[in-house]
Amino acid sequence: MLDAKSVFDELDMKDLKEARIRANPYETIGSAFFQNRAAMKMANLDRIYDWLLTGEKPDNVEIKNPMNVEIKNEKCRVATPGKNAGRLSPLFYFADICAGPGGFTEYVLWRKGYYNARGKDDFKLKRFTAASPSYFEPYYGKHNDGDITKPDNITSFEDIVKRGTNNVGVDLVMADGGFCEILSKRLYLCQFLTGLSVLRVKNHNTGSGGKFVCKLFDIFTPFSIGLIYLMYIVFERISIHKPNTSRPANSERYIVCDNPLACYVSEVKKYMTKINAELDRFWETKVRDVIEVVPENMIYSDKIFMAYILEHNERTIKRQISYLDKYRIFAQNTGQLDRDQEKLRRECLQYWKIPDITKKNPTKQMNHYLQLSIIDFKELQQKPPAFTKNVLLCGASRMRYAELRMCAVTEKELPVLLISTQMGTYFYSPYSQQGFERVPFDVSIPKDTVLLVQITKAYKELDDKGRLEGERAAIRILDAALLNGDDVSALPFDERMTAAQKMCKAIKFVYETPDKKIAQVFPAKVFMLDELHSEMHRFHVILAKGEEVAVIEEGDEILPSFFYCRGMRITSLLINPWIMCWSRSHGKLYAFNPTCQGSSVFSEQFEKAQCCVNFWKAVIAKKQYLFYSPNNSDTSKNDCYQWFWEWTRNFIVGEDYGPRAVLEAEEHSEGLTLRSVHAIAQQQKDSVSHKHSL
Repeated sequence: MLDAKSVFDELDMKDLKEARIRANPYETIGSAFFQNRAAMKMANLDRIYDWLLTGEKPDNVEIKNPMNVEIKNEKCRVATPGKNAGRLSPLFYFADICAGPGGFTEYVLWRKGYYNARGKDDFKLKRFTAASPSYFEPYYGKHNDGDITKPDNITSFEDIVKRGTNNVGVDLVMADGGFCEILSKRLYLCQFLTGLSVLRVKNHNTGSGGKFVCKLFDIFTPFSIGLIYLMYIVFERISIHKPNTSRPANSERYIVCDNPLACYVSEVKKYMTKINAELDRFWETKVRDVIEVVPENMIYSDKIFMAYILEHNERTIKRQISYLDKYRIFAQNTGQLDRDQEKLRRECLQYWKIPDITKKNPTKQMNHYLQLSIIDFKELQQKPPAFTKNVLLCGASRMRYAELRMCAVTEKELPVLLISTQMGTYFYSPYSQQGFERVPFDVSIPKDTVLLVQITKAYKELDDKGRLEGERAAIRILDAALLNGDDVSALPFDERMTAAQKMCKAIKFVYETPDKKIAQVFPAKVFMLDELHSEMHRFHVILAKGEEVAVIEEGDEILPSFFYCRGMRITSLLINPWIMCWSRSHGKLYAFNPTCQGSSVFSEQFEKAQCCVNFWKAVIAKKQYLFYSPNNSDTSKNDCYQWFWEWTRNFIVGEDYGPRAVLEAEEHSEGLTLRSVHAIAQQQKDSVSHKHSL
């Protein structure tokens, strides 16, 4: 090996690099459409271990990221757009430590697709082209220096991760630091320790545990072998592998660990913490050092482990020697080229399920989407018709309550259309000559996103005296059309809002730096009319600037947020002429088209039947032509799909209809109350005579 490495003495770096480019059969794989080669190393490892690292289901891999490529021209190849096959799956949490500038993270976010993954740590997020950096939260530790060897930085990172994952831990930890075995010994230790501190542990509550992958180099010293042995004890299984994307003449390799076992994690963490403290102490004196972490006789007594390490080292060294010799030969023959490069590149990309495309143009998808969904933006400024009793009672044979959903409106101004692009986040303003204005505060929303929102203020608490405290800027989502490239506009309203809620969870920061506050993005709480009685605790009436105003409590149950509530936006689920009815035989609701026999469908078929109001129809206010008639269920002339229920008090002499009446009165002559709406919904539920019962 030492003889082979003499090539570094014989050749200057320029000649050696040029020889490597021609001699390495995997060199032309490069970084594909990612920002650097590290992404391709992770792609290689993920596929070799059957998608173990990202937890992808094989059937979903090409649904999210199709392999079909459309050739636009010689310099432009684009992949067929994928579909979000993971909308209903839990968020995938991962941590990327010591791994700038971020290729590992970029690959994971791309592979998981859309808003299905959430990561922590930091690096050059602006260089991401294959995925949005909005899902990644930078954190530098308690000392704000990113030094992973400092104990306080490790424990503070563990605290941040546990808070952000509901005390469960992450699904994947990736560590890419280190360059020399002896100089990196403490870095290896602290990466292993941090991984054990934040990974999800296998037990009866969480099911399978998390995965850990870390870059190593030579593993010859007792210290390195001892650390690997500790991981061998803690995890259900481990493997050491050198991917093809790692240049064959160097000693780089990766340890992959699966399922940390709860019975071992705690004790090994304590032991590693103690070793780190000793190294910290010895570093100051520079007199002593830690040479081994596991007694040599204990390691040698485990013959299976030792055989694995020896076989791996011998195989890796032989390959390394072979390629170092090859570099020397290619350096002497400047015209020589490995003829398998293009063939291996093509086969590797196919096997790893990486489409052979050029780096993405982030603006093209958004431009194309807006062209397809073009609307008259002026129509967004039309105030919806009032929500009255007639709206609820429209049609004697329908379960009208089940067709409608409510969301609180926090501002007196109408909701606005928000568009997030690679260049920034903008909203449509009728007062701007350009039409769109940049959002007036820092907010992190993934590119290729279109939403109906309110630009508002959130408050951290409502004190005992009825005062709102902790004001901060916020975006509240009332509806969603496009979420990081995932077109949800044609989904039923409930599914659109569920998807928006997942995206908000994926971009929510746990840690906030004092010098830079980023506005939080909230999904509006969606209310069903027959469940209003159980949601009354969310509403309060306070006095603000001499006026009684309603306040709504939304968001996290442990740390809720408070908003002014100026009224409710009511949205219809079904498109005209579909109505909602009750199936006695199945005991559940179904949609029915009275103009077409045999058109009854249950909720799971709503999208296929195209019976739901899409985003673009839902956000445009139309006049309501029909009024309630007990004998009239015809809605053929009614294309109104949203209403506004105003709660602001009207200061007309003798009129007391306002937030207190809405929230506390059984009913009121001037308008609906929460209790009267709930009563109407209950009457419809309790009714047993329906014309359209399956």
